[in-house]
Amino acid sequence: MAIETTDDTATRWYGAEGDPVVVLAHDWNGRLPWIDAFGRRLADEGFRVAVPDFYAGRSTREDDEAGELLQERYADLEGALHILSETIGEARAGGSRRAGVVGFSMGSTIALMYAAQQPTLDAIVAYYGAPFPGIESGPRVPVLFQLAESDDWSGREAPEDYRARLEAEGYDDVHVRSYPDSIHGFQNADVSKYSRDASEAAWAETKQFLRSRLSREP
Repeated sequence: MAIETTDDTATRWYGAEGDPVVVLAHDWNGRLPWIDAFGRRLADEGFRVAVPDFYAGRSTREDDEAGELLQERYADLEGALHILSETIGEARAGGSRRAGVVGFSMGSTIALMYAAQQPTLDAIVAYYGAPFPGIESGPRVPVLFQLAESDDWSGREAPEDYRARLEAEGYDDVHVRSYPDSIHGFQNADVSKYSRDASEAAWAETKQFLRSRLSREP
C-alpha cells in the first residue's frame, strides 16, 4: 500500500474555545481517521482538542513506509516542535489556560522534548513512547506513560527508568501503566496492532489523568 496523501493538512479542532486544550500528537502512521475519533471523544469530556498533522498530509498503514516518514520527521524535530508550539499558542489565544498533550509513540517523544524545552505544559499522556536520546533531565510536568505489555526501549530511556530518575530528583508526578495482551500501537484502531481491551482501559486512565491535571485552577 502506497503512502496516502491529502491536501487537508490544517490542524483539526474539536470542542469549545476556552476549555483546557489537549493536543493529540499522532504516531508514525500519520493522521489516520482513528485519532480524530479519539479527539471528538475527548471533546465530549469538556476539552478543547487539537489534532495537528506532523506529516504534511501523508499517512500509511504499513510499518516500512511509516518508518520512512518517522525518520524524515526526526530529521527535522525543530519543525515538529514548532507545529506543537503554534497549536498550543493558538489555543491559549482562544482562552485555554491549561494545556496538555496526548502523544502516541513518535508523538510522545515530540511532547516530552517540547516540555523539556518549553516548560509550559500541565500534563502529558505518553502512549508507548519514551524520551528522545539527549534529553538529560526530564521535564517537571505530570506524565502518564501508557504502555503495551512489553516493548523495546533500545537507545532510549525506558519509562520506568525515567520515572525512577525523576523520583530520585524529587519529582513524583510520573506514572506508568501497562496493559496485558497488548503490543506497541494498541490504541491505533486503523492498524492490526489495535487492541480494543487495552485501548478502552487506557482511555479510562487517560481521561481521569487529564481531568485531574487540566481542571485545576492555575
